[in-house]
Amino acid sequence: MVNLRKFDLNLLVIFRAIMTRGSIAGAADEVGLSPSAVSHALARLRVMLNDQLFHRTADGVEPTDRAIELNIEVERGLGFISTAISQQHQFIPAQAKRVFTMQVTDYVSGFFLPRLAKRLQKEAPMVSVDILPFSISADSVWDRVDVQIRLTPGRLQPEQVRSQRLVADDIVVLMRPDHPDAAKPMTAELYAALQHVKLSQSATGTTVIDDALAERGLTRHMAMTVSNWFDIPDIVTNSDLIAIAPRRLLQLDPRLENLKTAPLPLDEVVFSFDLCWDLRTEREPGQQWLRKMICQLFKEMQ
Repeated sequence: MVNLRKFDLNLLVIFRAIMTRGSIAGAADEVGLSPSAVSHALARLRVMLNDQLFHRTADGVEPTDRAIELNIEVERGLGFISTAISQQHQFIPAQAKRVFTMQVTDYVSGFFLPRLAKRLQKEAPMVSVDILPFSISADSVWDRVDVQIRLTPGRLQPEQVRSQRLVADDIVVLMRPDHPDAAKPMTAELYAALQHVKLSQSATGTTVIDDALAERGLTRHMAMTVSNWFDIPDIVTNSDLIAIAPRRLLQLDPRLENLKTAPLPLDEVVFSFDLCWDLRTEREPGQQWLRKMICQLFKEMQ
């Protein structure tokens, strides 16, 4: 066992900064030290951990395999320490002045965000919410995002991420009633062959449909990709393009009433909307309040 009294835990903060920034200068800027001081700290770490940890490159530094492995544990440990310290502070919604940052898949944002705004106005009027796209790199997302509400294709989440199922829904294929192929049975082959309009990955956070088609040796042609759901019903109504949507939207968006629908011919794919968060902030009072409120809102919508 390492004698922690002889180990400067600030070195781990510097180590994480180097991992995050990818350079000595960037890490120095993040922790408020000089590049020389960061280099000296790294030299101490190399001796204590018996590993080079980082190699210099033309663009900065590149971590060794040992550093990559170590970073997982360092992130978890520093996260627990940060949470333990922050737990001494209570979160009182009516008095809190705080900005929560979220990523919300476009399919549910239209009916979730208005309800969230109404609840915040009533319970936490000085709390703000910042909605970010899913285009943020997965490597840095949990340094910037408090929670995600995302489509989850059933894959295992990274070890440091927790998730909770909010709702699961069937998927339907949408087309105009007089579409040239409206009378044909909807098969995976026909679905892949038709012209599609789809939501961008930055709006949904997943490629599950294309992954399922690829397993069948199929690909679909994206005639149009849009950044939000609002555009899709009118595009489908006025063209031969098809789209998909969770069945729940058929009751929530009146523009879908006159469109022809068929079950998505990919039985293993469902729209599972999950709430995801970082394990390091799991017990922080504000985070707990936010997650509880989100779960309550989805329960009320079912």
